[in-house]
Amino acid sequence: MSNTHSDTAHSNTNEATVESNIRPEYDDEIQKIADYVLNYSIDNESPSPTDAWRTARHCLMDTIGCGLLALRFPECTKHLGPDCPDQITPHGARVPGTSYRLDPIKAAFDIGCMVRWLDYNDTWLAAEWGHPSDNLGGILAVTDYISQKNISQGQAPLTMKAVLEAMIMAHEIQGVMALENSFNRVGLDHVFLVKLASTAVVAKLYQLPRERIMAAISQAIVDGQALRTYRHAPNAGSRKSWAAGDATSRAVRLVDITARGEMGIPGALTAPQWGFYDVLFSHTNKDLATKPEDERRFTFQRDFGSYVMENILFKISFPAEFHAQTACEAAVILHPHVRGRIDEIEKLF
Repeated sequence: MSNTHSDTAHSNTNEATVESNIRPEYDDEIQKIADYVLNYSIDNESPSPTDAWRTARHCLMDTIGCGLLALRFPECTKHLGPDCPDQITPHGARVPGTSYRLDPIKAAFDIGCMVRWLDYNDTWLAAEWGHPSDNLGGILAVTDYISQKNISQGQAPLTMKAVLEAMIMAHEIQGVMALENSFNRVGLDHVFLVKLASTAVVAKLYQLPRERIMAAISQAIVDGQALRTYRHAPNAGSRKSWAAGDATSRAVRLVDITARGEMGIPGALTAPQWGFYDVLFSHTNKDLATKPEDERRFTFQRDFGSYVMENILFKISFPAEFHAQTACEAAVILHPHVRGRIDEIEKLF
């Protein structure tokens, strides 16, 4: 199966109009994501399965560590806990480092908020940069909830392999889609990809069939996407630290809605005038210019596999935004040479 975009593959575009009330098949891109999470075998199809599993394990430990450190900061912890004081959730998902046992939707928000708060977790640099371990909010919340519920019914809990597999797949969906598709260029925040990836893997964890997984993915696409306003001066603010938690939590909610039987939106991407491509992806936000036709839809540089997890970037040397790593390294190296001349500095560029 190839994920390479083909202009001829989207027969939906000309058919799914108000003049023709024939419900289309799910958009090709939605089908590809669903087929990947359902059918891809890391052990049998990954070029480097050992590297994928090993890196996922390191990523899990790194991400949990980032979240635990964030618990030192009241600005983070004020967001955590049940929506209603003293609310008790039977078999609730546990939030690491706290005593909270929450419904999986709120637990996903809390874990995602912790993970992202200090900006220390992993990163992926591409046309759309981002932090794929943000998806662990939904993954950890749902796997723990399912396991607690299974145990209460005398069934086996999920294994950590299920967590690592979901991580690898979420990293892959977010990362591969980010390689050549810039969402900041159209004014959207990269947490759209967190919502999309989390929706796909959480639907798989709930063992939904293919049609239900596609329905959930379509809900994530039409859900309305976050603006990047809170990431840029003069409006930059703390929402950037909980936006990914909100996205992964919303993914869990959308999967829950879909699991209850809510219908999907097959032409979520390609519907003329009202689909994601026409509404949100066809114009650059800076000058509102219409993009070239071949840039108005998602393009895929490579098939989904385990590439992203195997090549993820960790902030090992310095806990800072990844594009600041070199600056931090230079500052530490140069400090002994300039510490006696600080008063000579006129301007920092």
